[in-house]
Amino acid sequence: MNALAAGLPVSRPAVSQHLKVLKEAGLVKERSEGVRRIYSLRREGLMELRDWLDTFWDGALAAFKDEVEKADGVAE
Repeated sequence: MNALAAGLPVSRPAVSQHLKVLKEAGLVKERSEGVRRIYSLRREGLMELRDWLDTFWDGALAAFKDEVEKADGVAE
């Protein structure tokens, strides 16, 4: 974590909290290597996030399209 925190404009405790949230969300995994903790991305977690985002944007864009089409119908 020290290597991660060194390059960020936030405190080490803040980085630790963010990593905890990412781990709980299934986006990163942690393993011990001696006294160090090694964090890495979970490909499966990122794929789940991408699927959710795709679903979210598909729904949001469909709703936007419906609103635009309604507005176009009113203006005619």
